[in-house]
Amino acid sequence: MDNNPELTPSAELKSFFVKFSVIRLGIMVFLLMLAVSEILNLSDRGMRLEVDRDVQYILFFASGFALSAVYLLASKRFIGSMGLFRFQLIADLFLTTWWIVLTGGSFSAFMILYILCLFFYGRIVGFQTIVFSSIAVWALLFLISCVQFYFPGAWGQVHIRGSDLAYNYSLFTLALILVASLVKLSRTAENRLLQRLIEQEGALRRSEEIKYRVFDWLDAGLLVVDDHRRVTSINQRALDWLPGYDRSRTIGARLDSLFPEFVPFWADRRKSTRRHMVVSTGRDLVFGFKMTELPENQGWMILFSDITEVQKMERQIKEMEKLASVGELAAGLAHEMKNPLAGIKTSLQLLLSDDLEKDFSERLSRVILRDIDRLDFLLKDFLIFARPQAPSPDHLVLAEEIEHVLMPLRLQHPRVRIRVDVDDAPCRFDRNQFHQILVNLLVNAMQALEDAEDPEIVISSSRENGKMVLSIVDNGPGLSQEVEEKCFDPFVTTKPVGSGLGLAIARRLAAQNGTFIDLQNNPTGGARAVLVQDESFFRTRADQDAP
Repeated sequence: MDNNPELTPSAELKSFFVKFSVIRLGIMVFLLMLAVSEILNLSDRGMRLEVDRDVQYILFFASGFALSAVYLLASKRFIGSMGLFRFQLIADLFLTTWWIVLTGGSFSAFMILYILCLFFYGRIVGFQTIVFSSIAVWALLFLISCVQFYFPGAWGQVHIRGSDLAYNYSLFTLALILVASLVKLSRTAENRLLQRLIEQEGALRRSEEIKYRVFDWLDAGLLVVDDHRRVTSINQRALDWLPGYDRSRTIGARLDSLFPEFVPFWADRRKSTRRHMVVSTGRDLVFGFKMTELPENQGWMILFSDITEVQKMERQIKEMEKLASVGELAAGLAHEMKNPLAGIKTSLQLLLSDDLEKDFSERLSRVILRDIDRLDFLLKDFLIFARPQAPSPDHLVLAEEIEHVLMPLRLQHPRVRIRVDVDDAPCRFDRNQFHQILVNLLVNAMQALEDAEDPEIVISSSRENGKMVLSIVDNGPGLSQEVEEKCFDPFVTTKPVGSGLGLAIARRLAAQNGTFIDLQNNPTGGARAVLVQDESFFRTRADQDAP
């Protein structure tokens, strides 16, 4: 899995140490300014310790700044140790007591420093240590109050009332109780939050592990790549195709260095959502892959698999299908050629007789010529079906092209009423092949209407979702189930005369122009031929053929 940064105790302690060092220095500077202002008589001194006051100020500030320097030096080695913070707590409580004694003892306005010190350190050293510290401070202040009561002259006072000392001491005791309670509450809340955070991190870690296990269970390679083509996630199957690489080495690497065969498709990743195929020359494999954009700008997922064997099997299947098709076509062609050849053979055998009359001999010659023409027609149709010419697409106007095809057919079938309802929008199609397809479909429809009372053919067109649809509907008898299933097979016909290749040729020519033909019964009666063309077919082929 990817390496994610985690919060550690040392990081939390270091953050607290830096913040509290800044606060301590700020307080020391503030106290120094007050002391200087008193020395210069810029502020009211109030009750102050009179025993070597100036010397004690100097010693106090020298000790305070010296301890700050010691803290900074010790932090480089002991920043993760709780012992350093306990030592700091004791030293800071000592300095605070010293300053309070200097500034009035139980009457000092800086008693708040005790509260701040105990509260801030309580977040790190814990509730039990703060309780012991609070008891020690409480006892220490009681001792200071007793000294002030019995020796008021040390603070420049003649007498200090015990009630005042008791009042201040009581307030301070209450403050210590409140601080200890706040520390307890804050520690409890922090512990709950920390426990919840640990549980959430554990759940997240487990979900990440499950995700990677699922990824690794896939029998396909999976990559997640950011917009700069840098890999952010990879599964084990993809690593199997990268010998010498592990997950930590691939994370952050560029796609170009791991799977360069996918890079040519990167620029068009937003345009094409279909599955691609690419040959991996360095691995002698064929990959089938697809690029999918992930939500919330998480990058792109590339899912790919080895389809080398699938490609081989598909080629083998296609070859087998070709062989089977060749066999069927050969059998069908042989069957269609058998009758004309039998007629030619019989006629030639009779012509070799010496006692034939001239009229009968001429009749046999005409039969031979008719069967030869029939064979020629059959072979021409077969060649068109087997090897159709490559299309030369033009921009055709449907209405005009349909009228060109209908002109001779109307003369041959005057009884059939033909309605044309097509648009004038152009479509791309090989003109000659389009005409041949229409002739095959319309001739079949008109021949089916020979016995209809009111024969009619309706030709209509529509366009939707990038497709052109052309429909030819007649009101004839429709198709039998057997004919509907096999009407596009070669050599299948219901006519007494015909090669049975007309619809097969029409479908083959249509496929070359990106069009699918279907012939089915119309729900309201008759038959319905439908041509559906993907209008992007020739544009896509041009893009594929471009160098």
